[in-house]
Amino acid sequence: MRKLLTTFVVLTVFMLVVAGCSTSTTAPASAPDAQAAVCTALATLKTAVAQLGTITASTTVDQVQSMQKNIDTAVEGVKTAAKAVPEAKIDGITTAIAGVQTAVKSISGTTTLGDAAASIKTAVQGVETAIQAAQTTLSCK
Repeated sequence: MRKLLTTFVVLTVFMLVVAGCSTSTTAPASAPDAQAAVCTALATLKTAVAQLGTITASTTVDQVQSMQKNIDTAVEGVKTAAKAVPEAKIDGITTAIAGVQTAVKSISGTTTLGDAAASIKTAVQGVETAIQAAQTTLSCK
């Protein structure tokens, strides 16, 4: 019985040592994978921004605000992905997005969407230009 107990203790200690030496960290994404993630995030943002660029006088304020939320979510995705890619220049995007946010926030209860559409579309064009520049820098397909 004593031999069995000693064997059990030795095996338990061995298993704990082996488990303690192993690591379960995830390998960092390779540069091409990280760059592809930024490109995908930029494409998602480009789609969200393009949707906002299609507003008309008949688009509701709620629809515009929903589009803005989609853009905000996509921007966060770009920011997260860009952290792993130092050459991803997204400052132009964040600056242009601020212009879109300002244009959307300027819509009040007395402003018709037709009045605000022009300023929103102008802001959208700035974002589209910034996205294109970032995609070109990263050689996104």
